[in-house]
Amino acid sequence: MKTLDVLSLWEDREIPWFHLFELNIDRQSAAQWFGTPAHVAWVDGLGDADFWAIEFDCGLKVGFEFLHCGYPASVSANVPVPQHVQRHLRHWQKELQEYPPEMFELDRAFMIERYAARIPELKELHSYQLWRQGDDGNQVMVGGPTSKQDALCWQAELESHKHKQIYWVSPVVETTLES
Repeated sequence: MKTLDVLSLWEDREIPWFHLFELNIDRQSAAQWFGTPAHVAWVDGLGDADFWAIEFDCGLKVGFEFLHCGYPASVSANVPVPQHVQRHLRHWQKELQEYPPEMFELDRAFMIERYAARIPELKELHSYQLWRQGDDGNQVMVGGPTSKQDALCWQAELESHKHKQIYWVSPVVETTLES
């Protein structure tokens, strides 16, 4: 994980930011975890806020906004895949509250359409599946369909545990039932 330059990220109109979670921790706890000073900026109508942004080894970018007037904080990511963010922020699992999907659905749809030419993965958010084969040879889906980035990240995490299972990612194949 590396800390990113928040100011350049927020001003970069080439990167979408999808609102995904509320984070119910205080700014001081966040500052300790990030280990770097926050970027402080004025938010119109709300006052000062502390901002941090990080990038994980898999390429997932996550931004945090902590208003000085209180919490919860807002957590955004460069792709709208909440389960991917949750896996990286397990230490805050109890404090993360996912926004209802319908809350930002119009924004999400608009941003996916706007950025899809530059970020094709946005059109494939549920197009990949992680699989596991156990010692007994049985093949089992792990979780549900997700993005390729998330599936590969999850595969790397599971393989790092050095279990005997084999993990792989494949495209989701749509099947239809004939009557």
